[in-house]
Amino acid sequence: MVQFADMRRSFHLQLLPIQIQPRQVLNVEIVQHSYGEQAIYQQNIMSLGTDVQMPEICDAQDVTIAVLEGNGNLIVNDELVALEPGIFVFIPANTCHTLQTQSQLIFLLSRCSPGLAIDESSWVINL
Repeated sequence: MVQFADMRRSFHLQLLPIQIQPRQVLNVEIVQHSYGEQAIYQQNIMSLGTDVQMPEICDAQDVTIAVLEGNGNLIVNDELVALEPGIFVFIPANTCHTLQTQSQLIFLLSRCSPGLAIDESSWVINL
């Protein structure tokens, strides 16, 4: 079950203009911290064009998505989460999910080794 919290705090973020074609994916790695061969923490800015359908992903790491611009839908455990600016989603490791864009979608994607003290359910915060 996905847990929702509505914080409704105003914020402003200005991104540099990016021209991306429909169905195009742009992935820019910002930070990666590794221990030996294992990636412990990674942050990327992703920009997906209109009508991008990502295949189902079951990541071995905890994933957070912070939507900066655009709209789309995320399906986590057969539950629909509408993506729009200000939405922050946590997806525990090994939780299958898929994403479909409705417009160009820009988000911050963070991946990290699973935390043993974190609740195993997904959650969404609407900033």
